[in-house]
Amino acid sequence: MPDIAGDLDRRRFLRMASALPFGLLAGGVRPVRAKDAGGVCALDWTSAQALLSLGIVPRGLPEIDRYRRSVIEPAVPDGVPDIGARAEPNLELLDRLAPARFVSDGMLSAVRGRLERIAPLTLYQPFDTRSAEGGGWSGQLAFAIASLRGLAGDLGVPEAADRAVGRLDHALEEARDRLSGTARRPLYVLSVLDGRRVLIHGRNSLYQEILDRLGIGNAWTGPSGPYGHATVTMDRLTGRPDAGLVNIGSEGQRALEALAGLPLFAGLPFLREGRVTILPPILFYGGVPTAERFVRLLGERLPQSHG
Repeated sequence: MPDIAGDLDRRRFLRMASALPFGLLAGGVRPVRAKDAGGVCALDWTSAQALLSLGIVPRGLPEIDRYRRSVIEPAVPDGVPDIGARAEPNLELLDRLAPARFVSDGMLSAVRGRLERIAPLTLYQPFDTRSAEGGGWSGQLAFAIASLRGLAGDLGVPEAADRAVGRLDHALEEARDRLSGTARRPLYVLSVLDGRRVLIHGRNSLYQEILDRLGIGNAWTGPSGPYGHATVTMDRLTGRPDAGLVNIGSEGQRALEALAGLPLFAGLPFLREGRVTILPPILFYGGVPTAERFVRLLGERLPQSHG
């Protein structure tokens, strides 16, 4: 499961940044070719995912070992330098790496000036945090695709974004085919946090549009925050007794088995009847690479557990 506590610290800055046009925070408007000397350094996991999905091996990225456990795809090739913590990169190492450009989700605003003395900085934000304002939903997938195309254009590789979107379209087609003979139950899409609480994804999540495109309802109709999720206790999941459950994060299997043994939760139909699908970790706000991974895994595993 992603590092949820650390990731939620991003919200304050990103809510302000999301109100600005992409180019305004892009560290200059001159496109930087991906093959320029120095390369492009990712300062966070979403930026690393985006670069890798465009076929660009980052000059460096933070917390590579944790990325490989929590994000997984696109895979990081061997030999990429680890630049330190996402919240506090090693500035001396970045100086020595001397990249041609940084790509950032905006979390490192406190050291932005220091970073820009090393290289120009482009803001890449694949998730629209404004979509929850007023209870609305703006279509996260379209936003994510536009953001990836904008980044690819800034890096001088627009055709790479076309290929990434093409892979997503192909994954959607394959998932539709795999699910064609499966009952389209509504789904609770969540990650178990502890013995009783879950992180559940709502209508302004990236997963909502994927479910829509697959013809699957989102069983959670309650409120959700700027990143499309809410933290609730498992006993809140009683509104759709016909629903299935999709848990993101492999460790959720043991937690759900333990919950099913408790009288308070044993009566939940999806636990009692085994309508549970376990997916490995997915970075839920990661844009196009996240959407591709989610739809592929869902298409592969949902028919086995909900058929």
